[in-house]
Amino acid sequence: MIALFAAGAAHLAAFGTPAPAIASPPPPAAVVTRYENALGAVKEPHTFTVEFTLEQTGTRSLEQTHRIFRAGTDERDEIIAVNGTRATNASVRIFHGRPYRYAVTKLAPRSAQYDFAYVGPHKSGRHVDYVFRLTPKTPKGFRFTQVAIDGLTYLPSSVAFVSGPNAAGSVAFGKSEKYWVATAAGASAHGTRGIAHERLTFTNWRFPKTLPRSTFAVARPLPTVPPAPG
Repeated sequence: MIALFAAGAAHLAAFGTPAPAIASPPPPAAVVTRYENALGAVKEPHTFTVEFTLEQTGTRSLEQTHRIFRAGTDERDEIIAVNGTRATNASVRIFHGRPYRYAVTKLAPRSAQYDFAYVGPHKSGRHVDYVFRLTPKTPKGFRFTQVAIDGLTYLPSSVAFVSGPNAAGSVAFGKSEKYWVATAAGASAHGTRGIAHERLTFTNWRFPKTLPRSTFAVARPLPTVPPAPG
């Protein structure tokens, strides 16, 4: 998946107003230092809810919408729609001790594990991302290949990865309230049956202080009532 960047400032030119000048970028080494500092200071939400749409194409076609509730490592996963049809009774799965895979602090590549080679800026209106190509210091099957660093927060706006010779993908991030969260993710893999594609789009982030304890309780089936004696 390729993270999408919004276009900007073109409408200003139509009214005769020049696009604002973009300040000279800091040296690449300074960008990486600010990136590491920003990652060290970023706070991950302990409690949140989010919806994501899963789309699979290629060897299999499927679309599902999930609603996720998380508190710490407890997670409730509800499937609320399948192939565009709202589910009458949501399928619910409860997990305990489940790490969250899309936390920015878990996915952001670090300079201790990768060499950062500056590619250049990616500009959109007044917004700039600084793009770096990544080379792992220790060869590995799964590895990050690129990171785009947001020019305002110095947090990653997207990371790209490969997994072995046949699979590649990326994850995009953005701000929701005071947190830096995943906005999209996707991957493509080559297999014996062809190329499989998967994309996730995250929406409706919410950050409540707490969730009811019943959120993570497994629903029990109703007791079976024996038939009345005839």
